[in-house]
Amino acid sequence: MKKIVVSASSLPAGRNMSSQIEYIQRVGNFGADMYHLDVMDGKFVKTKSLDYTYFEQLRERSPLLFDVHLMIENPQNYVNKYIKAKSNIITVHVEAMDEITLVKTLKKIKKAGIMTGIAVDLDTDISLIDKYLDQIDLVLILCVKAGKGGQPFQKSALKKIKHVRELNPNILIEVDGGIDPTTGAQCVKAGADILVSGNYIYNNDAYQAIQGLKGKNG
Repeated sequence: MKKIVVSASSLPAGRNMSSQIEYIQRVGNFGADMYHLDVMDGKFVKTKSLDYTYFEQLRERSPLLFDVHLMIENPQNYVNKYIKAKSNIITVHVEAMDEITLVKTLKKIKKAGIMTGIAVDLDTDISLIDKYLDQIDLVLILCVKAGKGGQPFQKSALKKIKHVRELNPNILIEVDGGIDPTTGAQCVKAGADILVSGNYIYNNDAYQAIQGLKGKNG
């Protein structure tokens, strides 16, 4: 059976540090593999969320891998801060930069020894990232429109997963948005490796939710 990696989204815990600390400890205790830090600047997307200033305190309280998703304008100007914050994965949006800047940013992340990813928003043509697949470790496919939690899963994402998997059998594929055991299983069947889940974990028993995402009965 394929191992399914669960990355718990920070988004439902908001911008309150005590809530973030409580939540990262809870999901870590109950089987999450990573903490998906949704970083939003209120410009690239309308919502504003936590940033690198939260990382040190969260790091002190959890051994989870930091899976950082930068939904910000001009991420090339901030990526060094997330490198210094000891992120384990840094994912930038293909929509946020021109091609030259994107390639330079990806190289900077990879040179720092950090897993490197490109995120693709719901309405973006997946073929736009074909040329970069040999330069990255991970593709993050959004199954909802970037910037807001609690949106319903869009099945159009499944075709994107299959497209990437056919082009590169070895690259990691992460999916985010409307992920629960049913939609997660559909994504895994299409070729996904990592399931990001926010509200489903946050609003339910964390242990049962995480085990359910992993295809277990708990």
